[in-house]
Amino acid sequence: MPASLKVPTAMRRITEGVDRIDVPSGPLTEALEVLESRFPGIKSRVLDDVTGDIHPFVSIFLNDNDIMYLRGLETIVKDGDEIVIVPAIAGGAA
Repeated sequence: MPASLKVPTAMRRITEGVDRIDVPSGPLTEALEVLESRFPGIKSRVLDDVTGDIHPFVSIFLNDNDIMYLRGLETIVKDGDEIVIVPAIAGGAA
């Protein structure tokens, strides 16, 4: 069973409604490359084009663990794992 990457609702217009894709095991960066190859332009919503780091208002979880507390983008994804991209949502009344 491959790993799966869950696409957040806010990014599904780029994926034409696709909410989950299968990704290979290996470094998380490879999973993001698969996402980009299927849906060009989506990676720039997750990673900074200049630094290559995760945007400050995006979190990525691997099996409910924030990758920033693992190995960051070099975190190893295994078959059966679930990757979840969570963009921050701001707003509200003061």
